Amino acid sequence: MRVLLTTRGSSGHVTPLAPFGHALVRAGHEVLVAAQWRFEENVERTGLPFAPLGAPPDEEWMALLPEFARLGLDEGHDRMVAEFFGDLDLRAMLPRLRELADEWRPDLIIRESWEYGSTIVAEERGIALARVGLGVAGVETVSDRAAAPAVDVARIAAGLPADPDGELMRATPYFSAMPSALEDPAVPLPPRTLRFRTAEAPPPAVPDAEPLVYVSFGSVTASAHLPYYPALYRAAIDALAPLPVRLLVTVGEDRDLGELGPLPANVTVERWVPQDEVLAHASAVVSHGGHGSTLGALAHGVPLTVVPLFALDQWFNAEAVERAGAGVALSSDRLTRLAIEPPSQATSAALRPAVEHLLSDPGPSAAARAIADEMRALPPVDEAVPALEAIARERNAA
Repeated sequence: MRVLLTTRGSSGHVTPLAPFGHALVRAGHEVLVAAQWRFEENVERTGLPFAPLGAPPDEEWMALLPEFARLGLDEGHDRMVAEFFGDLDLRAMLPRLRELADEWRPDLIIRESWEYGSTIVAEERGIALARVGLGVAGVETVSDRAAAPAVDVARIAAGLPADPDGELMRATPYFSAMPSALEDPAVPLPPRTLRFRTAEAPPPAVPDAEPLVYVSFGSVTASAHLPYYPALYRAAIDALAPLPVRLLVTVGEDRDLGELGPLPANVTVERWVPQDEVLAHASAVVSHGGHGSTLGALAHGVPLTVVPLFALDQWFNAEAVERAGAGVALSSDRLTRLAIEPPSQATSAALRPAVEHLLSDPGPSAAARAIADEMRALPPVDEAVPALEAIARERNAA
């Protein structure tokens, strides 16, 4: 069986797809990852083969940022998903995606939730389609609703039946690594939801005698087109360095670490570190609520303080962590903060007491370990392969 994985290609979008690709390869299937050409390095890092797709020109997508920056978070998210992912990305990626489907003839396409061109190509070419989620069901629902009108324009242009509410997108089988403990019971799950453990179950973290606090705001937050570096990172250092801890901060991007200024003796700053190796010894994590950092910490049973920054899924993840008792969400400014705006001074001031709470109260650590136990009990990702094979057979038999 040939399986095409489709993604816009940024790190947080590729990473959740990759375990399914490796599971399919281990089962003897042929896998190809199609992503925007500019993200080739992210795909190569997964060890899976890469096929380049078109990408919107910088002047198109960057022109949207000033307007998005003036919007509230929820409106900014809806506009970003609709105009960036559902329109610019889709139009840039669709031509080569169609060619690739015709040339390589996949039996199954697996898309990540914010890649929408494959929903059109799969229906045009009669190819089976599945989806890998990038967060909790709540943000998937909100994003589907936001993207649907823009995607529908492309559907109609392709001669496909209208899907103005995104019901056809939502109906495809949905694979998730999110443990059910993080889901909001008030939000219906997508139809045909299947959960799998997408990484080896790590042993519970064994915190060092001198507590290690790991601060990671993700792989793109320090990007030059966003307003967070170095001020956000320095604020976190100033808030947490006075604690009796070792503080490890990663910035992800290739930025000048000297911009952070002199560092206290108990602070180390790196661009990248092997996350699992750090989490095996961490007592607490400070995160922006990204998919990888949230699930990574909880898989090790490490509690989090979540400071969501610029994407609505980060607020959903923050609220999920707090709702489950596994950490603190510094997210009370969701209705007042603009879409691309650094946290307020009040949020920065709340960071130290939040981390002190994680270090002194056993409750969040116990809740995080319970979620880790649930994640370990999920079927491993290799057991997703029969379900994916069945989806392909079902479509091919239709």
